[in-house]
Amino acid sequence: MISNASIKSLLQEVEIFKGIPAELIDAFSNRLESSFYRAGTELIHKGDEGNSMFVIAEGIVKIHDGEHVIAKMAAGNFFGEFSLLDEAPRSMSVSAEGDIRVIKISRELFFELLQSQPEVAKKIISGLTRRLRNQNESIIRQLKSREEELTRLVDERTRELKLRNEEISIKNREITDNVNYAKRIQTAILPDTNAIQKAFNESFILYLPKDIVSGDFYAFFPKQDSAIIIAADCTGHGVTGAFLSVVGNSLLTQIINEKKVSDPGKILDQLNEAVIDTLNQRQGESTDGMDISICSLNFKTKKLKFSGANRPLWIIRNNELSSYTANKFPVGGMQILHEENFQSHEIQMEKGDTFYIFSDGYADQFGGESGKKFMTKKLKEVLLSIQKLSMKEQQVFLLDAFNKWRGDQEQVDDVLVIGVKI
Repeated sequence: MISNASIKSLLQEVEIFKGIPAELIDAFSNRLESSFYRAGTELIHKGDEGNSMFVIAEGIVKIHDGEHVIAKMAAGNFFGEFSLLDEAPRSMSVSAEGDIRVIKISRELFFELLQSQPEVAKKIISGLTRRLRNQNESIIRQLKSREEELTRLVDERTRELKLRNEEISIKNREITDNVNYAKRIQTAILPDTNAIQKAFNESFILYLPKDIVSGDFYAFFPKQDSAIIIAADCTGHGVTGAFLSVVGNSLLTQIINEKKVSDPGKILDQLNEAVIDTLNQRQGESTDGMDISICSLNFKTKKLKFSGANRPLWIIRNNELSSYTANKFPVGGMQILHEENFQSHEIQMEKGDTFYIFSDGYADQFGGESGKKFMTKKLKEVLLSIQKLSMKEQQVFLLDAFNKWRGDQEQVDDVLVIGVKI
């Protein structure tokens, strides 16, 4: 057995845990223990479902596909991280090269750490992202090595065919692993819809990712007499947008829950600075950003505060729609040098009013008889026409209308529409 002090010391040297506060590592390591495996023992079998990540305390392991060794790892490294984030079959096997001792981290304990510590989650996600890039580079090196091996075994035509098939198989497997990994993280940070329904009795969230994961995300922060609800649209979609959505959600949690900022305009001001700093946009070439709407509703006074970055707020009262304009620049991205702060609007709501915040995916969808965009004007008309329906019925109607309009056309972007009735 390895002592808790040794486990703590080991975790502090592991790439994705570096920089995490010592007291948190201490509490985390106290819940872990080491396991001993003899040489030749298979810790992960290709095709099996996994649920744990391993940190190597002593010895060496090999990652392999049958007899073909992909890589070897020594003490201080880790493997099996995808097992924490998706339930897809393992794409490689891992065996002990000699006698080894490892620290086992369960899926439940890992997600408890991610969900309870937003700053820690940001560091771990950054570390895993770097690891994904390194793995992809390793795959490319392996492919080159296999190509040289094939030149010695078969003639030119057979070699090219086999290489292509193997390259496609490996890339497809890795792409699937990466997407499922991103989905697992994104699902973990989205708020519980039951909590949203509890705060806003009459509400709905229509959330339709274009791919497995989404560049759109929603967030919810309940307060004593109020609640903040957010609709965000990150640059891109798929894995790129999903990673930015995780960063954005983590920064919002820090600003709203830890720094106690509640005014939507000030939240966006601080989020803008945080995104620029986190993505190093003042020195780097990153232009990633997000369009976002933030609403804060006081349940007692029925006052609604709103601020937006390129995304408006729509309010329907007595079958008339009012639009509250957002600032015409995004959070982060290319508009780093703007000097204008995000503006907050305060609206006195009345019982029976309905408000909507949304990304641009619904209105931008191509379809209909002419294959044109749905457009903002048509979305307004649809919302005005369904005001007599309950919010749950509105969600069903909007989904049905979207699918009918799209028909056989490919979905062009992520879709997010949030509706709340006072």
